[in-house]
Amino acid sequence: MPTEEIPKLLRENAWQLTMYALGTALVAIVSCPLAILYLALSLASNIAYMAIVCPYCGHYGLGTCKAGFHLLSGGNFKPAPGKTFVQQFPIGAGIVGVGWFIPLIFAWISFMRGFSWLAAILLLAFLIVAFWILPKDSQRHCAECEMLDCPRYPKK
Repeated sequence: MPTEEIPKLLRENAWQLTMYALGTALVAIVSCPLAILYLALSLASNIAYMAIVCPYCGHYGLGTCKAGFHLLSGGNFKPAPGKTFVQQFPIGAGIVGVGWFIPLIFAWISFMRGFSWLAAILLLAFLIVAFWILPKDSQRHCAECEMLDCPRYPKK
C-alpha cells in the first residue's frame, strides 16, 4: 500500500475505527479478554466484508473505493461468477453488523452489575457514532457514488 494513501484511509475510516475503539472499551468494562476477542472479531468481520461484497462493486476493481478497501485488501478478492453486489451486500452488512450490537450487550451486562458513569458515557458515545454519525457518513459516500444497483440507496 502506498504510504501517501494511509492518511486518506484513516480519514475515511475514522468513524468506524472510533466505533470499534468505543465498543472495545465497553466490552473491556466487563471482560478484557473478551474485549480483545471483540476487536479481533471486528477486524475479521471487515475482512470478511471485503471478501464477500467488495469484488462485486465497480469501485473495487477500478481502485476508487472511498473507504480504501481496494488498498486494504490488496485487491486479493475476486468475484465469483453469477453473484452480484445486490446479492452480496446484505450478507456482508449482516456480518459487519454483529460488531455494532455486541457492545450494547456488554453495556447492558455492565449496568446489571451496577451503574457506572464511565459505561454510560462510553455507551452514549458509541450510540452516537454507530447509529447516527456512521449512517450519515455512509449516506454521504452513497450520494457521491454512481453505482445504480446499490441495495442501500438505489439511484432513481
